[in-house]
Amino acid sequence: MNKRRLTIVLGIVFLIAAGFGSQALISKKKPTPRTETVIVPKQVKVSRATNGTSPAEIEITGRLTAAQKIDIFSEVGGTLLPDSRRFREGNYFKKGDLLVSIDREEARYGLMAQKSSLMNQVTLILPELKTDYPASFPAWEAWIAAFDPAKPLAKMPEAQTEKEKYLISARNLYNLYFTILSAEERQKKYIISAPFNGVVAAADIKEGTLVRVGQKLGEFFNPNDYELEAALSLEDLAYVSTGQSVILGSDDIAGTWRGSVIRISDRIDPTTQTARIYVRVQGQNLKEGMYLSGKIQGKALDRVVALPRGLLIDQSKVYTVQDSIMKLIQVNPVRYSSQQVWVRGIPDGATMVNEAVIGAFEGMKVNPYESR
Repeated sequence: MNKRRLTIVLGIVFLIAAGFGSQALISKKKPTPRTETVIVPKQVKVSRATNGTSPAEIEITGRLTAAQKIDIFSEVGGTLLPDSRRFREGNYFKKGDLLVSIDREEARYGLMAQKSSLMNQVTLILPELKTDYPASFPAWEAWIAAFDPAKPLAKMPEAQTEKEKYLISARNLYNLYFTILSAEERQKKYIISAPFNGVVAAADIKEGTLVRVGQKLGEFFNPNDYELEAALSLEDLAYVSTGQSVILGSDDIAGTWRGSVIRISDRIDPTTQTARIYVRVQGQNLKEGMYLSGKIQGKALDRVVALPRGLLIDQSKVYTVQDSIMKLIQVNPVRYSSQQVWVRGIPDGATMVNEAVIGAFEGMKVNPYESR
């Protein structure tokens, strides 16, 4: 029993000694030094704000249509003659060149028959004119002597008195005279000439075919004169007026073309809330139906600063830097484009943040540097 008690006491003494030994070792161990976190201010690109006048460049896109383009219809009937064989798509004609010729022999003979009837009626009243209206007789005699059914009808002598007019009217001379003039005008419609320098866009007939009255023969247009139709928002419409210059280009072919605004529609599309504008443009390598894009040099904006759209915060604020601290200031956007926004309210000389800063907040400390 005494041996057992001694063993227990020795064990307890050993545990107490081990505890004091470990505490002594811990107290002698030097504490690990603390590492302080150093915050390095983020570098931010800045620039000095300068209020000034900026042209409102308005971006447009549209499709070209020929400014001079006509559909050609026949006002008379007949067989298309062989001298119309050049009327084919792609062929070029100068103003006044023959486009289409329709056989008019039957109509020509009918016209000559009408002229012969008029000549016969005038010949019948010559004796009566000589007796009752001697003052008018020489004019009628000279007119009938020069009468040629194959030539254009000359102007008929005018009646000198009311009684003479009644005589001429009673013999139906006026009716015959004006019917012949109408027929002569109709004769001109058997030949269709180019109204301007241009190219055949479509040809719907060939020589030898029978042409009906009112039939469409084809399309003709000027390949060097075009209009571009584009849609503008109501906001952009306020900066555009007729006569303004437009620089146009294509994504498919090289080159630029200068045009001008010639018309602005007063009608607003209720679906898109846009209005149509029309730009006249001329030049080489332009084709009907091709798309062009460009910029209109609109009315100038005064006292504005142009910024990338990505720098606008909550549609009405921008970041500035004061004493290396980012500050938000209130601005008034006056116009937007696809890439930029023009604002008022930035003081001249203010240090503007010139790039989007990830995690930016008001009061953030930064290291500003000016872009070159």
